[in-house]
Amino acid sequence: MNKLFGIAALLLGGLMADAAAQGARYVSMGSSYAAGPGVGTRDAASRGCDRSLSNYARTVAVRHRLDLVDVACSGATTENILAHGQHGFAPQIEAVTPDTRLVSILIGGNDIAYVGNLFGLSCRAAGGNTCQVVDDAGLASRFAALPAALDRVVDEVRRRAPRARIVLVGYLPAVPAVDPGTCAALPLAPDDARRMRETTVRLTDAFEQAAARRRIDLIPAAAIGTRHDICAAEPYVTGYRPAREPGWPGPVAYHPNQAGMDRIAAAFDAVLAQQAQ
Repeated sequence: MNKLFGIAALLLGGLMADAAAQGARYVSMGSSYAAGPGVGTRDAASRGCDRSLSNYARTVAVRHRLDLVDVACSGATTENILAHGQHGFAPQIEAVTPDTRLVSILIGGNDIAYVGNLFGLSCRAAGGNTCQVVDDAGLASRFAALPAALDRVVDEVRRRAPRARIVLVGYLPAVPAVDPGTCAALPLAPDDARRMRETTVRLTDAFEQAAARRRIDLIPAAAIGTRHDICAAEPYVTGYRPAREPGWPGPVAYHPNQAGMDRIAAAFDAVLAQQAQ
């Protein structure tokens, strides 16, 4: 038994060393919360995917001297990772090759209309009459499909890159965990704020369960973002009407700011310093 444990420890240690080794291939996949629209300097080569040159993946790659392939794309769903590319790019999974040693995945929010409902409910609170909101029944259906979709993404990464360490990254929370009262940056009616709060909890649970099922690392963004929501003194997420950052085509609401990206990168550093699960 001790011999088997020793072999397992050596294998895990080797996986950790591979993932963090200088020059190791690192693939960052995901949606806009990974791409970083509106943050720092825009990567013009990313076209409509709107990737930032200072998103968490770029920061981690520089710090650890990794060979980054950043394919995260704004608007992406799990299907955009597995089957349907965006803006002229191939499906994100095509970037995962047998020599890949580290893969980060931040996906699922668009599958359940997380930011879409934030926009729709804010639009409705502002008196709009063409606001698009996924109702409770539609949301339940989408959440029911999410676990299998996350599993398919992880399983396909493992099939293509058996030696890769996989890190699942959660979504930074936008809505405060408790009712903040009046908050101009988050114009939601109380019932709608409660609904989005519950959505955040369900999305967080889905990520925690996926990481446990597939035995992969998790960056707990919900915990990291506690007391750094939109209404906080030091938010990690932009509000409903943020200023346009230079070099970007327009303002990017309800998305991580540079402080949020930097905090996720710091958490990523801590994960890489630990042995793989």
